[in-house]
Amino acid sequence: MKIGRKPKPESPEEMALVHHALENPIRRRMIILMVEGCLSVEGISEAVGPNMLGYHLHRLELAGLIEVADGAITLTEAGEAYGALVKAQAERGSAG
Repeated sequence: MKIGRKPKPESPEEMALVHHALENPIRRRMIILMVEGCLSVEGISEAVGPNMLGYHLHRLELAGLIEVADGAITLTEAGEAYGALVKAQAERGSAG
């Protein structure tokens, strides 16, 4: 899995972007898929559907969680960390 070097968000503005990006259930599903190794735009599109895919990828990129280039997605350091948290939360939620 490719991981970019963008550091974790530190300012309140950066944290707000991350919160906004991850409050959406589609984007949470996308980041979980990425943490699990699905790092192509095509693969994410097949899993969550093509509607508004570009918009959702853009929101994750603005939050500093991913980088997208030439159809490939790279999780940033922050994306890997937050993605693992989102995945763990989803697993706890489905276990109960």
